[in-house]
Amino acid sequence: MGLRLHTNVSAVTSLRHLNISDRLQKSSLKRLSSGDAIAEDSNDPSGLVISEKLRAQIGSLQQARENSEHASHLISTADEALGEICDLLTTIRGSLVFALNTGGASEDQLRAEQDAVDNAILSIDRIAASTRFGKSNLLNGSSAIRVTDKSSAISDLSVRSVAMNRADERTFEIDIAAAAERAAIVAQLDTATGTAAGDQIIRITGAIGSKDVLVNDGVTTQDMMEAINAVRENTGVYATLASGTLGSPAAGDAILLQSDEYGADQEAMMDVIQGDSLYAAPEADGTPEHLAVGDTVRDTGADLQAGMRGMKLSARGNDIIIKNDQLNARITLADGTGPADGPVQFTVADSGFTFQLHIGTAERDSVTVGLDGVAGAFLGMAERTRGGTGTGTSYEAVAIGGYVSSIRSGGANDLATNPGNGVRIVDAAINDISEYRSFLGSFQSSTIESNMNSLNIAFQNLAASESDVRDLDYARESAEFARRRINVEAGTSVLASANLISQNVLSLLA
Repeated sequence: MGLRLHTNVSAVTSLRHLNISDRLQKSSLKRLSSGDAIAEDSNDPSGLVISEKLRAQIGSLQQARENSEHASHLISTADEALGEICDLLTTIRGSLVFALNTGGASEDQLRAEQDAVDNAILSIDRIAASTRFGKSNLLNGSSAIRVTDKSSAISDLSVRSVAMNRADERTFEIDIAAAAERAAIVAQLDTATGTAAGDQIIRITGAIGSKDVLVNDGVTTQDMMEAINAVRENTGVYATLASGTLGSPAAGDAILLQSDEYGADQEAMMDVIQGDSLYAAPEADGTPEHLAVGDTVRDTGADLQAGMRGMKLSARGNDIIIKNDQLNARITLADGTGPADGPVQFTVADSGFTFQLHIGTAERDSVTVGLDGVAGAFLGMAERTRGGTGTGTSYEAVAIGGYVSSIRSGGANDLATNPGNGVRIVDAAINDISEYRSFLGSFQSSTIESNMNSLNIAFQNLAASESDVRDLDYARESAEFARRRINVEAGTSVLASANLISQNVLSLLA
């Protein structure tokens, strides 16, 4: 063994090992004091990359949860206001029913009821104008999904939600396969004379109900039309000349009994209770056939047939209901709209409320919802013609519908002028509000709340994964620290001994 004075290799070796032990001890102390398994980038470079990505996802999930809670509170605010409006509409309907009771209502009572209706409509308008969430108006129409363009065949359109796919506008196209139809029966009295031979009793049945009609001996086709139209409010069926022309029918002219509305749930039925002067058949069958007592002729209407992108759409009469992941809308087409008028199109702009419910930028990570205006000027249904082809005859067209604002004092449908149509308007408004609340409720429970549950589960699992990578296992690290502290103490002692080795040279020089 050689002894050297200038270089103590043993001491250098001991120092190197002591430095390593000291560095490991300092790193362990840093982890123990911070609680992080990755206190420095060098501790676990690949784990650092994974944990930072997990942290970004966790932070985004927290924000998505807050977004969902925000959306839920907004929807709840709108729903509570809509519930109050529905109560007011119910009160208005009660006043309209009171006005229909002309046998027992005095003018003073009617005026008092009208005052109550006026105040209720003012309250509806006030709720619509003042319902806000933060600085956002919810029910005055400014938060609705805006339709920028639509085909002339579309008479009414309400879009409740749409997937905009980050676009400023989106156009939808609907193909029309078949037009909606009314239920229709062609009928006539004795083909030679056009008059009834003996008393005739026929039972007319429609979507509303049934009513027996007496056609006296010798009456004309005109008289029969008037008798049928006199009970149209009880049956939902009206009569007009089959030719579609106006004026008094000639002997042998046929009449057309039609349902007031379009759709497969509409019917027109004629039962012969008494008499043998009647001829009738469904319009589609052509020439009327002689009817005996007990015979029945019946026809039903048909719903519009339409599709979008190869998918069949649900329709009722001329109303199309679209509910899918791209669009939730209700569309009403003009009467008689058929294949020759299609396809029909409409364009919606990026408007309403867009809720970012997840952490990505894909179309399904967000949803756009519109909140329609519910002031009295918006609630009800568009005025339209029910039955008939013109005016000035017993089978003239009747204008029905309108909006709640028309039930105010002096309006076309106030309690003194037209309470019957007012009831229809309020029923349509209540139906709209109920469907509106149903949509918001299902959106809140099926979309927002289920999304929050999903986010909570994802947050829990990602947080657990991030903890596995990033959080320190104190039991393991404490054991490691104890071992490294012993290494440092032992290394220090060994270095002290190694430093004394060079002194052995002095014994050779003594």
